[in-house]
Amino acid sequence: MLEQQAVSEAATPGAAPLFLCLHGHFYQPPREDPFTGAIPAEVEAAPFANFNEKITAECYRPNAEAGNFELISYDLGPTLASWLADHHPTVYRTIIEADRLHRARYGAGNALAHPYHHVILPLANSRDKYTQIVWGLEDFRQRYGREALGMWLPETAVDMETLDLLARCGIAFTVLAPWQAAGPVDVTEPYLVRLPAGRSITVFFYHAPLSGAVSFDGNVTGNADHFAASILPAHLAAEKLERQEPQLLLIATDGELYGHHWIWRDKFLTRLVRYSAEAAGFQLCTLERYLRLHPPRREVTLRTPTSWSCFHGVDRWARGCPCTEGRSDWKGALRQALNRLAARGDQLFERAAGEVLRDPWAARNSYLALRNGWRSPDSFWEEFARPAGSGGKVVSSEKRRRTLLLLEAEYYLLCSFTSCAFFFEDLDRIEPRNALAFARRAISLFWQALGVDLQRDFLQDLRAAHSWRHPLNGADLYLRLPRVRPDLLPPLPSASGQAGESTGESEDVA
Repeated sequence: MLEQQAVSEAATPGAAPLFLCLHGHFYQPPREDPFTGAIPAEVEAAPFANFNEKITAECYRPNAEAGNFELISYDLGPTLASWLADHHPTVYRTIIEADRLHRARYGAGNALAHPYHHVILPLANSRDKYTQIVWGLEDFRQRYGREALGMWLPETAVDMETLDLLARCGIAFTVLAPWQAAGPVDVTEPYLVRLPAGRSITVFFYHAPLSGAVSFDGNVTGNADHFAASILPAHLAAEKLERQEPQLLLIATDGELYGHHWIWRDKFLTRLVRYSAEAAGFQLCTLERYLRLHPPRREVTLRTPTSWSCFHGVDRWARGCPCTEGRSDWKGALRQALNRLAARGDQLFERAAGEVLRDPWAARNSYLALRNGWRSPDSFWEEFARPAGSGGKVVSSEKRRRTLLLLEAEYYLLCSFTSCAFFFEDLDRIEPRNALAFARRAISLFWQALGVDLQRDFLQDLRAAHSWRHPLNGADLYLRLPRVRPDLLPPLPSASGQAGESTGESEDVA
């Protein structure tokens, strides 16, 4: 009934509905020590134990309790969703339930899927792009109980192959920045992007001035009534967007803005979506719902690879650029070290796992479901294990154990490319250290499974990545990671110390 009413209003002569969509990108990187599963204390988050706890108290919980997730468009990154499910299940359930309530009311969901890890997909190879996408879709399916129609891309970073993979996986739309279009676009309407083999995908462009103002100017979000009655109409008038047809103003921001980056802005959001927007003549509408009401009428060509937070394409995460202060050449060196490690690990995985699995890469695509208990081990092995030999001999339990170690190693290789490692200004930060910790976990798993040393070459490659603030390189940071049992890692080269040696103060862990 509500949808029929909206369609009727859109079709009424002289009526020009003004739709407003707030999208929140809610995400936190994995912070757990990959050997212990515990998040180390983060003193900057005091009095909270870590930033996940701090941001939950300031943002996720108050927005969930206020019902804001029911009225906005949002994506909940899988690594954050997993942590919330384990540590704050009530908050988690409220956020997930918001999508069901929105579907019950409007006949369309308001949650978007997200690639499993927050990686810059244009910088990944085709195989890794696909795994990240299908893992993200499986995670969404398990949490929301439905197929995703939209997917938020990390940093809205995109190339044509990424869009084509999304379309092949059933994704109907995504969100980009207006400067990712090859030419001028009207951001108040969606566009169609043509893809190979007759495929296509819809792109919504967010309103950049409004999104930037909401994100970075605290004065703009001080009063929701003023924002809706004055600031929004002023942008429409100044940009001459007035016309006798429906318009959508899409404001896209990091979700943590609402209460964490800006104190009390969760209350601004509540007032805006509960009262102010509609009082000022705007109809709240989420993206899937708007697409049903108003499919794209025009096509657009994109500039690729591009993103929303780097005007140099994706250089911020690839080789460095002026988007961050200081020398950023460490980014290219760190990425090369991780790429070389992944290439060596992938070769080992394909060869060794191929002795047990018919198609190791197809098995990797289904591994998340096995890892998270969404499918049984028996069904996994039945689908992917090589058939028994002529003598009826089944794969030994030892070979299966080794194969699971290799699949877990692949999981951590993918995790090590999380975009946060490359986003900020210097190598000597917690984000690059976390990436090195995930890489070390993968090295450990390959060592346990095959007895192959990937650590020596990785350390050598890391020496090319230098902090510009401190006299440290990537190898120094790697060697300062918390200690683990010596048998879990290959022996260090003699020049670097004994096996398992570390300057960290943590106790040995399993």
